[in-house]
Amino acid sequence: MRYHFVNRLNECMTKEKMYLNPKLTLDYLAEYVGTNRTYLSNYINQELKKTFFNYVNGMRLNDAIQLLMTTESTLDVISERSGFNSLSTFRRYFIYVHKCTPSVYKREHMYLYPPKDSK
Repeated sequence: MRYHFVNRLNECMTKEKMYLNPKLTLDYLAEYVGTNRTYLSNYINQELKKTFFNYVNGMRLNDAIQLLMTTESTLDVISERSGFNSLSTFRRYFIYVHKCTPSVYKREHMYLYPPKDSK
């Protein structure tokens, strides 16, 4: 099945970063991309092999990791700026995906994001 809204979905999630809205719902996103919740849900579940929750929170987590690795912001600030509803949701999803806390992840991956030279 070809879904007519895929390009619009990709645009609004990657360019417009709609996932940063902590109140984003399947209904709202479906309306925004010009389809109904059933078609959107089927696309995410069947084509992307994810739930809506995992789809949105995966994008939020990618955003959070960039902030975690490139700023000294607190986890509260990072979770809020990444669109998570709460710090506990952020931490729970982070541990679910990465099998460690955000602090451990940062410590183990700092070599990927070396500090900028401060001259």
